[in-house]
Amino acid sequence: MKNIIVCIFALVVMGGPAQQGVTSQPASDVAVRLADEAWAKAIASKSVEATVAMYDAEAVTAGSAMFRASGLAALRANWAKMFAVPDFALSWKIDRAVVMASGTMAYTAGTWQMASPSGTGPYLAVWRKQPDGQWKVLIDAAWYGAPAR
Repeated sequence: MKNIIVCIFALVVMGGPAQQGVTSQPASDVAVRLADEAWAKAIASKSVEATVAMYDAEAVTAGSAMFRASGLAALRANWAKMFAVPDFALSWKIDRAVVMASGTMAYTAGTWQMASPSGTGPYLAVWRKQPDGQWKVLIDAAWYGAPAR
């Protein structure tokens, strides 16, 4: 799984070969951006349940800046620990939101920054469209360091 995420990251964020299988339907991209914004608001509110509700049942985390979690129970436990840290604050800026041609998978990529503990770097979120039409995070990955250009 780690190698797959690193490959996806390299292609998406570092600017690999021309993207195949992506759609440029603005309405789809907007829906993913709105889901990403709702996720950011849930985290900013430090609501464990609202945050976990943004994840797919099969969600995993990856990257040097992420706690290790697989599944909703592990995500719930880890976010509860993070939110308990005094002065915890996490935010990010989306640089790219792309929906794949299938219309069922998407990704958002950009730069995150966190206070307590402090850090910054690139992130990649892979989204899966649910049967009810909602977008939920399948892979939540973040790395320490300067964003790739």
